[in-house]
Amino acid sequence: MITDTQPVALPAAPEQPAAPPPVTGSDPLALRANKLDLLERLADDLAHEIKNPLHSMVINLEVLKRRVARADSADEVQRYIGVLAGELERVNRRIELLLRLSRPGRGPESTTLNELVEELMELIHLEARHADATVDYLPEGAPARVFVPREPCRQAILNLVLEVIDHMERGGTLHIAIRERDGRALLAVADSATAVPAIQADANAVRLASAAALAGIVDGRVEVEDGAGIPQLVLSLPVAGR
Repeated sequence: MITDTQPVALPAAPEQPAAPPPVTGSDPLALRANKLDLLERLADDLAHEIKNPLHSMVINLEVLKRRVARADSADEVQRYIGVLAGELERVNRRIELLLRLSRPGRGPESTTLNELVEELMELIHLEARHADATVDYLPEGAPARVFVPREPCRQAILNLVLEVIDHMERGGTLHIAIRERDGRALLAVADSATAVPAIQADANAVRLASAAALAGIVDGRVEVEDGAGIPQLVLSLPVAGR
């Protein structure tokens, strides 16, 4: 149960020139800078995820050519064809994910926090794996609908998730929960207990400031709340029609 809402303590902007600046207000240049920063952060990981199945396909194609030339086992040929089909689908999913992140934004549309998170879930699992972390995702059973542009909402979610991943202990668990309260749809992100306090104490944790500004663009909020003794970063959006 999420209780004791506190205003989010936004960290100051970093002095290092290499760090991405936080989004401020609805400045389109700042929004684009944050989007490019996210893509730069994630593109290398996605590139490896695409390269690995491509390498597997090259190997399996070579083996398949030899088996077809001999035509001594139809079952064996079908097995290699199945591997190729699976790897092609894996590549297709990752390319679609990269395209989804890079496409220009559209206007507001009806969606849910469940849908927005699930569009990013493969990427969230990938980033968590790099921190030796597991993902505990608790979606709402009957999700409340919101009317928002998807792009800034996805950016806000990614900023919060990456901030927690970057500040959590290796081998921990990333908790993502969705629920509704008081006419607002809530997305809570945390680890066991240490990440959010570390984020609040980190003057270079600019992704939190970016997430808060992105949420403000769609009439949302980012706050720190206490969930059963565990500090959480909570994105809240107004439920459509309320």
